[in-house]
Amino acid sequence: MSGTISEFAPAKINLSLRVGPARADGYHPLDSLVTFADWGDMITVRDEVALMMTMGGETSQDLQEEEHNLVLRAARLLQEKAGIDKGAVIHLQKDIPVAAGLGGGSADAAATLRALNRLWEIDWELDRLAEIAIELGADVPACVYSRPLHMRGIGEEIELIGKFPSLTAVIINPGVPVSTGEVFAAFDETDPAPLKPGRALGGHILDWLAREPNHLERPAMRVAPKIKRALDWLRRQDGAELVRMSGSGASCFALFSDDEKAERAADSYDGFAIEVGLAGIADGEVTYAGDGE
Repeated sequence: MSGTISEFAPAKINLSLRVGPARADGYHPLDSLVTFADWGDMITVRDEVALMMTMGGETSQDLQEEEHNLVLRAARLLQEKAGIDKGAVIHLQKDIPVAAGLGGGSADAAATLRALNRLWEIDWELDRLAEIAIELGADVPACVYSRPLHMRGIGEEIELIGKFPSLTAVIINPGVPVSTGEVFAAFDETDPAPLKPGRALGGHILDWLAREPNHLERPAMRVAPKIKRALDWLRRQDGAELVRMSGSGASCFALFSDDEKAERAADSYDGFAIEVGLAGIADGEVTYAGDGE
């Protein structure tokens, strides 16, 4: 396929996150309800004889070399698995903050796989892309699908959700990058109990979520105390119905049923804040709050 192809790389939100003690191989088993925002990064690819990469966007300045290379690693992995030697120019337009608990690097890698799968006319199904994506990182298979799902194992076990409500959220970032490794190390120091799977999804989503944890929230607050201040700020906002940290932090979110209250909250935060729609599923299609209105 010639020309230019773009793939959206939406921010990932862990609505819930259960984590168990590290396995013998060092990985932590998890059980997480995940959805994706209608806001994120963008990957654009076009034909070229070799692999090259460019970047734009304010947050691209914060990318460290290894995160930058996750996009190129995804491209090289697809070359290897598909047995091809085609090239491409890959442009990453970066809006998701780095090391923010929003899966930005994973979303970029997943979008790169999807875009090059089309450009190079490999035409693999998403399931096949997700199978190879685990080699890039635990969050990448979920980001390949970019829709509501349960993520288990170390991220390789994906259960797509057939019906799920679209939601309105405000995401804020306290302005401090957080190392996932440091947060998991702090979690390990708590001598965590064996992973207990979450309850079956059912009933009103806010009631279900209120009884589900993010097991990394307290360890992350020890690593970066500003996370607690961000959570406390969200809890004080009019209309905030559920407040939680996403992933390993530092970004936090609040769910709102009133769009105007969500917009006012985002506008009043002294720092990075954005009102987003979180993906739902209706009749097999991805939907967002406000669709069709």
